[in-house]
Amino acid sequence: MPPAIRLDRVSKQFGSHLAVDDLSLEVPVGSVYGFIGPNGSGKTTTLRMILHILLPDSGRIEVLGDSRTAIIRDKIGYLPEERGLYKKMTVRRLLRYYGELKGATRKSVDNAIDRWIDLIELRPWLDKKIEALSKGMSQKVQFVAAVVSQPPLVILDEPFSGLDPINAEVLRDAIAALRADGATIVFSRPFWNASK
Repeated sequence: MPPAIRLDRVSKQFGSHLAVDDLSLEVPVGSVYGFIGPNGSGKTTTLRMILHILLPDSGRIEVLGDSRTAIIRDKIGYLPEERGLYKKMTVRRLLRYYGELKGATRKSVDNAIDRWIDLIELRPWLDKKIEALSKGMSQKVQFVAAVVSQPPLVILDEPFSGLDPINAEVLRDAIAALRADGATIVFSRPFWNASK
């Protein structure tokens, strides 16, 4: 079985700044894999190349066995570092939108919403507008939006940023549930927070 992600001598430069330098790695299917390092070390750039948001200057990237990463984008759930949700939508409507956008059926999306909304402890907020949520609750909704289509690969860019210890623990449990389902999870985390 090919790895979920394979990078072979990947580099990316922005002007005179070398953000990623000759990086090779493999992420096994079903694993939880972390990019841990200080700000500016290339974590987000690497994740964006895996997602085909950025293209490498050199090297080769394969995701889920395919080097045409744009083709398999619907099989990847993504929680970006810069959060953004449609504030006027209800939580339920927003999650349906993201799930169906990735090609999942309404029934499978609704089943996934029921499961994740309870696991992430947001049931009382399901029919409230996003604008009524706190920052931590909005972040948990964005996590559910990334996984509601049940993708085999989930990429989380600094998922614990700004979460209090209780919500961080809820999110860790949700990541463990994803792994138990067989998903591959890749996340980034600042080095200074790596021991927490």
